[in-house]
Amino acid sequence: MKFTSIYVHIPFCRRKCNYCDFVSYPVEEQQQYFSVYGDLLLKELNLWQQQECDFSQLESIYFGGGTPSLLPVETISKILSDLPQAAEITLEANPETVDLVYLQQLRKTGVNRLSLGAQSFNDQALQSMGRCHTAEQIKAAFAAARQAGFTNINLDLIYGWPYQDKSILQADLQAALVLGSEHLSLYGISLSEQSPWGQKKLAGQLAIADSDLSADMQEIAMETLESAGLMQYEIANYAKEGFASRHNCAYWRRQNYLGIGCAAASCYIDKRWSNLRSLCDYTVNVEQGRLPVCEQETLSIDEIIAEAIFLGLRLRQGINFNQFAEQYGLKPENRFAKQIRQLVNNGLLVVEDGSMRLSKKGILLGNEVFYKFV
Repeated sequence: MKFTSIYVHIPFCRRKCNYCDFVSYPVEEQQQYFSVYGDLLLKELNLWQQQECDFSQLESIYFGGGTPSLLPVETISKILSDLPQAAEITLEANPETVDLVYLQQLRKTGVNRLSLGAQSFNDQALQSMGRCHTAEQIKAAFAAARQAGFTNINLDLIYGWPYQDKSILQADLQAALVLGSEHLSLYGISLSEQSPWGQKKLAGQLAIADSDLSADMQEIAMETLESAGLMQYEIANYAKEGFASRHNCAYWRRQNYLGIGCAAASCYIDKRWSNLRSLCDYTVNVEQGRLPVCEQETLSIDEIIAEAIFLGLRLRQGINFNQFAEQYGLKPENRFAKQIRQLVNNGLLVVEDGSMRLSKKGILLGNEVFYKFV
C-alpha cells in the first residue's frame, strides 16, 4: 500500500471546548495514557510498516487533535525520524500551549507548517467557547512562531457561533489579516448533540446563526480575504499563492492517506477504516502487537465516484472532466448530464474549459450541489 499522506491524531487537550465533538480527552484525566502515547504511536507506525506500507512518496504529515502541541518536542522528533522527509509537515497548536523555546525546538524537528487554533479574536467569545487562551495569546504565539522561523502559518477561525454578528466576524477577519498569516481556515460552526452547546441547542437554550446569516458571513469572508490576497482555494480555506495545504488537498483529491493514533481514519483506494476510539482499547491492542482498527468498509464504484465528485467540487478549481475520466474510467459530463445541466441552469455550477466548478452561489449552497451526485 502506497500512501502520500499521514495523519497523526493526538486525542488530548487541556479541556473540551463547548462546540467540540472530536475524539479528545482532557489530559489531566488521562495522564496514564498521555505519558505512553508517543511510544504507542511509534509501535503502531511500526505495525503498519510491517504490512509493507510504502511511504517513499510521502508528501505531507499532519499532527492533528485534540491539541498536538501538548506533546513534548522529543516525541514529535522520534515520530518524524521514523518516516521519510515530507514536503509539508504540519502541527496544530493552541496559542496558550506554545512559547518561543518550544517553537524553536519544534522547527528543528522538521515541522515547517504551524496551524494555530485561534477560533476568534473576541475574548468574550473565546471564554464562551471554553477556549483556554485570549486574543493577546494568539498574537503572542504568532509572533513567537515567526521568530522561531515559521514562514507558513495557518489560523483557524469559526463563524456562526452564538450571538456573533457580521461586525464581530469582520473584526476577526481584520485581526487575522493584520498578523499576515499565509493561510486561513474559516469553518461554519456545526454542533453535534454530544457537545455541550449541541445539548443546549437541542433543549432550546442556545441559538446559532441561521442559514441566511451564515451565508452572509461566508460572503463577507470571501470578499474580505480575497481582496487582501488570500485566495479561496477550497470552500473553507484561503491561502496566499503557493501556500494551499498539501495535506488537506490530498483529502479533497481523494489520495491515499494513513491515519495513526486513537480514532484516526484512513483511506486507500476503495477501502476506508478507522482506529479504536477508546484510549484503553487502543492502548491494549497496540501493546499486544495488533493494529487498532475497529471499523472497515469497502466502497462500491458508485460510492467512490460520488465521493470523488463532492470532494473535488469543494476545491475552487473544480473537476477536470478528462482527468476524472482517466482516473475513474467514466466521463462525469455524460453520467451526470441531467444533474449538471440542472445545476448550471440554477446558477450553482459553472462548466467551462472542460471542467466543472461551483459558482459563487454554489459555494454558499454547497450541500445542495453535492446531494445531486450522491
